[in-house]
Amino acid sequence: MDTLSFTELDRRLRDVQDGPSGILNTPPLYRRANILAGIAAVATLIPFVLVHLMTPGEWMITWAQISFSVFLLALLPDLVRSYGVLGWTLWRWRADLVSQLDHDLPQFHTILAWLSERPATALQEHQRMARLALSQMSAKIGLFTGGQERFAVLPVLVSAYLFFRKGDELLEMPYWQLIIGFGLILFYFVMMVGNLKRIRLRLYESLLAEALAMKSTAAPHRHD
Repeated sequence: MDTLSFTELDRRLRDVQDGPSGILNTPPLYRRANILAGIAAVATLIPFVLVHLMTPGEWMITWAQISFSVFLLALLPDLVRSYGVLGWTLWRWRADLVSQLDHDLPQFHTILAWLSERPATALQEHQRMARLALSQMSAKIGLFTGGQERFAVLPVLVSAYLFFRKGDELLEMPYWQLIIGFGLILFYFVMMVGNLKRIRLRLYESLLAEALAMKSTAAPHRHD
């Protein structure tokens, strides 16, 4: 009998086929582009540091402009795909929902059957841990974003405006605008990772709660 752990639970969840919802997953090529966007965002900051260490030059402006252009171009495919997928799912939400539920039912039944075979004390302990982690994650996201996660990709667009509105005067950008620009980019990526973690924790907690309910329902029948 496998010992209950979040590692084993997550492994079984990853083994579940995506079904119709697989369209929501970011393809590997887009994930690589997002990594490139992160590297380009850091590279964009370098000229603003170098300008204080050596004589300013036009090459610094070119560096910053190219790096930030790479950042936007690398991020753009995933943004376009995300909004395209959003439009598609809004158009087909009913059919996709029903199809996904039919697909998930037997696979999640297998996971729930495995969970319901674990000791009730272990299920309760893991459920409490998932709830605690979920509440802490929600509090951290709320503290960091102040509820602004509803703005989605808007921080990236604001950052792009701050960097490109001055054109060739990038190196003369006020520090407060520079801090805000990069802060908004950081804000977007941290917010995205935080929300992905929160969604996963909610799934763990729901499965553990359902397994406990199944176990408590089956107990009287075994007693009889």
